[in-house]
Amino acid sequence: IAPSGMAFINSDVYGSWKGNLLVGSLKFQYLSRCIIKKNQVYKEIKLLKDIGRVRSIVQGKDGYIYVGVENLGIIKLLPQ
Repeated sequence: IAPSGMAFINSDVYGSWKGNLLVGSLKFQYLSRCIIKKNQVYKEIKLLKDIGRVRSIVQGKDGYIYVGVENLGIIKLLPQ
């Protein structure tokens, strides 16, 4: 997927996403959420499809995830 950034979610902000891995894709221009079970990727869910070239993923001190997207800027992921 031409990975460009990764971040484990270790914040309580996202509820059941805690412990999941977020991976950005430069080539395919999406953010992927990987559900981890028994130290392996159990399931992959594509988020923010066609958002643009994902450059970086960071969990801030406030517990929120921030995604840097080329030619768009920084996106703050908000839980539903």
